[in-house]
Parts: sequence; structure tokens; C-alpha cells
Amino acid sequence: MVQPFEQEWAIQRRLDDVFAKVGEKYGDLRGRVEVKLRPDVSFDEVGGLSAAKATLRGFADGLMNPDLYHRWGITPPRGVLLYGPPGTGKSMLARALATAAGAIFYHLKLMNLTSKFGANTGELLQEILNIATTEGTAVLFMDSADGLSLEHLLPPPQAREASARLVAALCEKFDALDESARVLVIASTSRTDAIDPSLVAPGRLDHLIEIALPDTPAQQEILALVQRRAEREAGRPLFGPIDERKLLPLVGGMSGADLAEIARRALEAKVHLAAAGKEAPPVTTDDLLLAVEDHKRVRGVVEKIRYGQYL
Repeated sequence: MVQPFEQEWAIQRRLDDVFAKVGEKYGDLRGRVEVKLRPDVSFDEVGGLSAAKATLRGFADGLMNPDLYHRWGITPPRGVLLYGPPGTGKSMLARALATAAGAIFYHLKLMNLTSKFGANTGELLQEILNIATTEGTAVLFMDSADGLSLEHLLPPPQAREASARLVAALCEKFDALDESARVLVIASTSRTDAIDPSLVAPGRLDHLIEIALPDTPAQQEILALVQRRAEREAGRPLFGPIDERKLLPLVGGMSGADLAEIARRALEAKVHLAAAGKEAPPVTTDDLLLAVEDHKRVRGVVEKIRYGQYL
């Protein structure tokens, strides 16, 4: 009888061999395509977003047991589009769905892929879809799907023409997916205006889920998760009592990624104290308030750089 770890090793070896051959044809894919045989992010680690998590848990059930759909005379979904502002947890949700379904997680960083391969990215995406459909239950995550518009590479007329060919190649592969393939394609974007309408046509990325900025209760949950994650990693308490009445009004409209960065900055200040041989007590409310101000300052500089004010 084949042991689970032996089966995992065999699958990993097979995937490594296949991607090595793909790399020989297209070039180094490191940093552009990542494959996780056993993703380890659960829905419990994603703060807020209860409706989105419930929907995606249902898709995980469908991946594990397609008969749930067949009993009602329909086929499981092929694709999902997660849309919303940056830093709201779209990547974590995709990874958590793969974890819940026991699926291999393929992470395609489309901005990086299109920057290297341009309009030829379509051929590579078809290759990767072929791999995903033959190596077991899979979640294929197309991160930053607005990268398919090629606006970051070409002037508008050329971008539209090249993007149309790329998207047509991808849609052709979507339409040819075998109903027996246990593959779910998830795409994410913070720019719905840059998504080709043909991608969200029926049978493709036809389940649209908004991933909005967290409200106050969700921010509380996210901050608690960030705190627990850091303390679990450190193996000791790192935070003192936090007065959320002072903190939360100052972080309204911030994403989960913003909140994680604020906590990281507060912890980083403690690292600097310890490195200087000074006392570094647990993080307090005042520490987090200072980190909020620092984060806002950095965001302001980033925005000025983005719009060329510092160039």
C-alpha cells in the first residue's frame, strides 16, 4: 500500500519534472509561477469576509465532491473572479480554498509573467492549465488578472490587439476543459475595468465575488489574527492590552494588509530596541498609534512617487 508521504513525494517529483521542461521552453519561471502541493492557509486565518468565505467553502466542497453538482443536473464551476482593493485578502482566500479542498495550488503572478512573455503568455497559460488538469485536484490562481490587458507593456492600440489574442487563447482552453477535471481557476483584480468581458462570460470566470475593505468588526478580527500569528511564531507574548477605542478610528478604510504592516512596524521598533541593548517591553496601544502615523507617512510618499511628484 502506497503511504501518503510517498504519494506526495511522487506528485512533487512529477510536477518538478514537468515544470523543468516548461522552463526549458519558456525560460526561468521562478517568482512568476509557484506550486504548493500542500497549501497551509485556512479560512480561519482570514479576518472578516464571512460571505465570501462561505461561498468559497462551497466551491471547495464541489472540488472534492463534484457529484454534489451532478445530482442537481449541473456541472461544478470552472472559474471565479475575486475583485476589490489591494490588500484585502484575495490571495489568502484562494490559498485557503485550495487548503480546504486538499488541492494543489498553482500561483500564477500575471504581472510578472506578462512582463516577461508579453502576448506569448497565452501559450504558457495553456501549458500550465494542461499540467493542472492532469496532476490531481487543483486550484489555479491567476493573481492580478488585469495584467492580461498588457497596458503596462504596450501603447493602448497595440495593447488591445495583443491582449485580445492572449485572452482568446486562454478562453479557448477554458472552453475545452474536460468536465471530469477537478480544476478551479480563481483570478483576482483590483481593476475590474481592465478585465476583458469575454473572461467573465458563462462557463469561464463567471462567479464574481467582491472582496471589500474591512469594516470595524472585521478590522478587530484581523488585528487579533495578526497578533496571534506573530506570537505563535515567536513562541511568547508580544502584545500588551490594546485600547481599540483609540486605535480603530485611526485605521478606518485601511485594508488587512495595511493592518498587518502597522503591527509589523510596531514589532520592528521593538527589534531595534533589543538590538541596541535596550529594554523592549510588549507592544502597547501607543506603539501601534506611532506605527499608524508612520504607515500613513509612508503611504503618502508612495502616492507621490506613483504620480511622479518625486521624480
